[in-house]
This record gives sequence, structure tokens and C-alpha cells, in this order.
Amino acid sequence: MHLKIELSRELIARVREAFRQNILDGERRMHVLAHLLASILLEGEFELHSSVIGVLPSDDDHPFLIRERITRDKLFSVTDIDLGNTMLDNFRYQKDGLWVPLELSANFVEYLPLARPGTGVNRLTSRVKAEEELCNKITDEIFSLDQLVSRDKHLRQYSKFIKDIFGIKIVCEDENTCIEVHERLQQISAGPALTNSETLQQLPPVEDDGGDSHQLLEFIETKDYLTCSPAQMKKTGWKALKSVARWRDRLFEIQVQPLSNYYLELDHMSGPSHRSFKLRRDSLRDELAERIPLYRFYRDLLKMLFMESNVSFEYENASVVIE
Repeated sequence: MHLKIELSRELIARVREAFRQNILDGERRMHVLAHLLASILLEGEFELHSSVIGVLPSDDDHPFLIRERITRDKLFSVTDIDLGNTMLDNFRYQKDGLWVPLELSANFVEYLPLARPGTGVNRLTSRVKAEEELCNKITDEIFSLDQLVSRDKHLRQYSKFIKDIFGIKIVCEDENTCIEVHERLQQISAGPALTNSETLQQLPPVEDDGGDSHQLLEFIETKDYLTCSPAQMKKTGWKALKSVARWRDRLFEIQVQPLSNYYLELDHMSGPSHRSFKLRRDSLRDELAERIPLYRFYRDLLKMLFMESNVSFEYENASVVIE
């Protein structure tokens, strides 16, 4: 039996716009939450910076970091990935006599205090997965990839690649401050004083899920990569208190990390180890696609719908036709 899916270009356009709006909605909620946390932990005014990390297109590894101050209006009007790509479009690198564009490895938004806060918090950052990773994540969820990986002895080692889409990082001066800030996060009240705060009133509205929790954040789980035993510590030396928390009707990954480790992570994101990590992750998904052809079909279908050109494609038992 051959499955044939026929899609109109008008339908694809509507799907892509709906996908874009969903990303914007998730990012808006993430940045509203980050603003609330920054107003509490940074104890005053703060600046917003869009930061991009990449490697210059040369034979050797030459990482770069570009940071640009942005306004709150700009932050809430475009996607994070658009912020990063727009910045890179302003730069070219000369290679072999030609001016070539820069490539994006990672991008994030920083919340930087104008004065040193007494909380010991150095900054906050927020990030969201790129569009391709979002497509992969959706496919992973359709096929319950985390359960598949946990059951398969050969694939179990790759279970760490399943990540949350939206993340907020709180960078502290030292490890002891990380512990104190993490405990404080669990105690922040969601009372009227915060709900009616000046910071929240200046932000785009976010619907309430109607919950009756008195806490701002509902912590679902926390993994301790800060004070755990050496055997449990990440081999890369990465340290943080890594949690999944619910705010309103969304889940967010919230990390509390020491400043020294934050800079090590910046080096990692722009270095060969980050690219090696991505290659291993992509290799896992390619392996699954070979073992489960329907997984490959769904992944290719979602990428075509959400981000790629309108091109028909065909598999042995299924095809997609663009009209």
C-alpha cells in the first residue's frame, strides 16, 4: 500500500505562519518569565543584549562572539533565531580573496544588570532551539524517542540529547550563591505584588492557566551537577543546578550556573567539541531513521512544512506531492 499526501502551497504557507506564531508565543512567555526573574534577582534595571557565537569559515578553528544591545520591543517582535541571523548578515569574512558570510553556532539573549546586585547574580540568559531542532524535537515526541532510547541498550547512551525547547540560565558569582539562588527560586511567591508589578505591566500579556499555586514556579525535577559526587559529574566539567519548572501552562529548563563555568561553556559552544556533540546527536537520529523509516518520513515532512522549500518527495511506501 502506498500512502500519498497532497498538500497545497496555500496550506503550507498557513502552516508555516502558524508554526512561526507558536514559536513567538513560546519565546514571549520565556522572555516574560526571564524579565520577572531578572527584576527580582538583578535588583534594578538591566540591559538586553543579543549574542551570537560561531566559528570563522577558515581551515582552523577561530571562534567569535558578537554582542549587540537590543530594545525590549525588538526582543518581543521577532524570533531569537532571527535576531542572531540578522546580526550575522551585517558581517562578512574574507577568505581566499572572497567575502563570505559567517555561520551561526548558537545564539542567546543576555539580561545584564546596570549595577552589581547584592544577590550575587551576574546575569541571566535565555535561549530557544533552532527551527531544525524544533522539527527534530516534534518528531522525537511523536515517536516517544526518550522511551525508545531508554529501552534500547545501544541507544541508551544518547538519551541526554533529548532537551527542552525553551531555557533560562541564571549565572551566579560562585557555587554557594548558586545554591542560595536555587532555593530562593523555589520560594518566590506568585502573589499580587508580583502579578501587578511594574515589570509585568510593561510586558506583552501572557494568559494564566487558572492554577491556584502560590509559588511562581512549580519545579518538576532538578538534576544536581554542581554538588554531586565526582562519579556523577559531567565529564566535560560542566556544572549547574538544572531544573525543569512549570510557569503558567509551559515548561522551561532553568539552570543556575557559576560564572566561571559559564565562560567555559561559551568556549565549548564555539569550539570543536560542540560541533562533535551535534554530529553525534544527528548520527543518532539518522540511525533511528534507518531502523524506523516512518521516523525519517515524519522528520522530512515536518522540515518541509516548517522551514524548507516546497519540494515534493517520495519514499518506498509514501510520497508527498505539492500542488
